Amino acid sequence: MHGIGPGEVIIALSGTFFLFGWPMIWIVAYYGYQSVKAWQETKLKRDMVARGYTVQEIVQVVAAKKGSRPENITDVPPAKPIKQPAYG
Repeated sequence: MHGIGPGEVIIALSGTFFLFGWPMIWIVAYYGYQSVKAWQETKLKRDMVARGYTVQEIVQVVAAKKGSRPENITDVPPAKPIKQPAYG
């Protein structure tokens, strides 16, 4: 009786990796990329709010795509004035 040789084990493990492992790597990479993109967009929005940009300006920057022409977005309500804390 012959057992499974080392070459057959390597072939079986390689096949299992390419069948299950490789697609999982792509799925993790895709959702990791989407998460980083969302974090960067959130950071940009927070920085713009901290610098005093209006809501319309923030919406226009976030909605803009690379190489696209600027659009006039009129359905966003005007920004309310922000009360600054009193320093005394």
